[in-house]
Formats: sequence, C-alpha cells, structure tokens
Amino acid sequence: MNVLVLDETMELSAPVRELASMGGWEPHFVGSLHELELAVQAHGRPALTVVNLQPPLTAWELGQRLRGLGLESPVVVLGAAGHEGAAPALAGVQWLERPSGEAELTAALERVVSRLGLGGRSSGGSRAAGHGLVGQSAQLGEVLGKIEKVAPGDANVCISGESGTGKELIARAIHAQSARWDRPLVTLDCTAIPEGLMESHLFGHVRGSFTGAVEHRTGFFALAHTGTLFIDEISELSMPLQAKLLRVIQTREFVKVGGSKPTRTDIRLITASNKDLRRAVREGAFREDLYYRIAVVMIEVPPLRARRGDIGLLVEHFLRKFSAAHHKRVPRLTPRALELLLGAEWPGNVRQLENCIEQAVVLSEDTIDVDVLPLGEVPGKRATEGAKPGLPSGLTLRDLEQQYILQTLDGVGGNRTQAARLLGISLRCLQYKLKAYRHAEAISRPDGSVEPSRIVPPGARRGVSSLGDVASLGDRRRMLMS
Repeated sequence: MNVLVLDETMELSAPVRELASMGGWEPHFVGSLHELELAVQAHGRPALTVVNLQPPLTAWELGQRLRGLGLESPVVVLGAAGHEGAAPALAGVQWLERPSGEAELTAALERVVSRLGLGGRSSGGSRAAGHGLVGQSAQLGEVLGKIEKVAPGDANVCISGESGTGKELIARAIHAQSARWDRPLVTLDCTAIPEGLMESHLFGHVRGSFTGAVEHRTGFFALAHTGTLFIDEISELSMPLQAKLLRVIQTREFVKVGGSKPTRTDIRLITASNKDLRRAVREGAFREDLYYRIAVVMIEVPPLRARRGDIGLLVEHFLRKFSAAHHKRVPRLTPRALELLLGAEWPGNVRQLENCIEQAVVLSEDTIDVDVLPLGEVPGKRATEGAKPGLPSGLTLRDLEQQYILQTLDGVGGNRTQAARLLGISLRCLQYKLKAYRHAEAISRPDGSVEPSRIVPPGARRGVSSLGDVASLGDRRRMLMS
C-alpha cells in the first residue's frame, strides 16, 4: 500500500514506519506541499496520505492544495487543537489532535488507520518487505517467492540459515500473508529455555505437577491456538521432546504436564534452525520422522556474504531507521566507510550489519567514517587492510570517481535513488554523471559501440573491489583510446 507522509520535522518517521512494518505499507516521506505534488505524479495517487501540520503551513492552505490535488483516498492530518475548524471541509480528511508522546502518537495513528479500514492486509504486492526483508538480489528474490507461494496455505515450514540471517523475519512475513494474519503469532526460542522446563513451556502444566509448579501454566501451543507457532532453533530439543512434539503434530492434541485430559490445538507450525537438520538426521541427533513433518516446505536463507548486492540497500535502510530512532539527521557515509561495509565478510550476517550501523549512527554526527564502524576485530574482513596502497598512478580523478560510483550503484542492486543518497549527491547529478560515462564510452571505440563490460546495467555484478582493480581498468581504457 502506497502511503504519502508530509512531515518537514520527521516527527512521524518512527510511528509511521512502525505501522508500515505491521501493515506492509510502502511509506514515502516528503517535506513540502510541492514535494507532495511531485510524489503524487511519480508514484500515483496514494492509498493514504498523512500530514503533520506545522507552521508556516496553515490548515486553510493545506485544505486548498489537497482539494487541488483531487485525492480520493483518505487523508489524516495531525495538528494542534482548534485547527480543524480553520480548514475547508473536505471529504475523507481525518483531523487528529497531536498527542504529547511518541507512543501516544503511534497508538492514535493506529486507531485512525484502523477506523479507516486500512490497518489490516494490504490490497496488493508482497508484505514481506514490511518485516525488514530488504534487498533486490536474486537470492533474496527466491526466498520471497517461496514466501508468496507457501504463506496462503497451512503447510508446515522449516527455515534454515546461519544466525543473523533473518529467519524470524521470514516467519513473521509468512504469518502476515497467511489466512491467520489477524490471529496470534507466538515465538518460542529453544536456546532461551532450560531443557527441564521446555515441556512445560510447550504444553503447559497443572498446579502441583512438579516441584515449583505452584499454579497452572498455559503452554505455547495453547497461546498460539488458531494462529501460528514459531519454534526457533528446534534442533536444540531433546529426543524425548522431539517424540512428544511429533505426536502433537500428528494428532493435533496435547496434554499438559501433570494433566490427563487432551486439548485440541489448531496452529500453523513454522520452525527454524541454524544447523543442518538433514545432517543432524544422518548423525542420529534429530528424528527423521519429525524432520519430514516439520519440513513440508524448506526455505534456506542465504548468508549476507552470498548476496552482496543487498548490502548497500540494507545500509541505507538501517541508516534511516536508527537516525529516526535516535532523533538524528541521516548521516552520510565517506567513500572509505562505504567500501569497508561493501567488502566485509559479515560472519554475523544482517544482525551484525544492523548493530554496526546503529553504533555508527549513535557515535557520529553528519558523517560516518571507518573509525566509528565496529569492524576492526572482525575476522574474514575482505576490505583493504594491513598495508594500505596509495592511489594508483596514471588515473585521473574522473576515472576514480566513475569506478566508485559504478561500484556503489552495484552495491545497491542498481537502485539509483539509494546510490545517490549513499554518495551524498542528488539523483539528478547521478543521472547526469552516468549519462556522461555512457557518452564517453561510446566515443572511446573506433566503431562507436559501447563495450558491454564498461557500463554495467542496474543489478549486474562488477568485479571492482579495490584500487588495484580500478588501476587495471584504467590501463585497459588507455589501451582502447590509444
């Protein structure tokens, strides 16, 4: 769902993004009425428009401009008490008095959006992106494709992947797109519960069933009834508990610890593991019959190092997320910092990248350089380290700029808007430079054709990862032009 947000102060950034993550929206933030008009022209008429009314913009002027835009979708206006009467009456406009705190603001917006009937499932497109699954790589595209196919049904899903790759986000995306989207999603992390208490947490217990059971306990299967139960790190379950879980999956009934009466359960089961369950089955550490029950559909999440084209998009996403959370302006990355981020191996995957960007946002002001990136002790870092080579001789500043811009564009999967933000230039400036590069390449060959390997289409992978690569490309160019 396309949502336009007019907010010069970015006061609505955190509340709107929180609602967007729950509802699968795609918010677009603008800072003026002129930008609002341009956004409508660029993205079409939005499903919802949210306006943070701040001086010098008046309610009367806002009403007149909204009438001129001819928006047929609902408009929510956040303003001070008494502003509503100063504006011309417009159909579909909801006036909301500005609450005092961020939590109250989020709750107020949620109530209004729910009243408008826009708080549930989006009318079109994938809702996976609303749950933090950011990227345009082919590897992530395969994962999102499986989510789209498996979500509407009730088949059990098993998600495998290294720690920090976003397995829980995938589980939430599946639940959000399923028929159970408005029912509970309950998460159980097997690594966070002692083995002796795991059965009680899964199925519940009756009072007096064991020492310390001073009251009845409702288990996770009961809490997730009619919804989705997500069991994370299922490989940590003991063999006896695996047998009991298998029986519950087969019979759709469970018995509380110390109880005798079976309880029916209606859940959709999603599991995850950072271990290879097939190998665990071969080694006798995991029941084969349970594996085939939970892995009706298997989704394997690639590590971040296998989808490097998404790193730039994730960096941009986290920069904006944490800048809003910590009430700071979105900082700009220096070329050295961006090169380090794009080249690191990321053994902790997306979770490590997220932590890295948050720390950098907190410690920096307007610019993020390598000194605030917590990557100095990370093994396997692929970016230039140790002996720092000087700039290659014989290359012009334009050569270096061109290769760096193309590398950044590749790092964000060909998204020019994202690349311009990371480079600290306008989109128009970036487009002008790319056009100039194409023109220069066209006239650099005797037949006037463009060498395919020089100008890279959006999303294609370039082999430029160091200044040495830039130097070799520069030598090749001089040979072509001689």
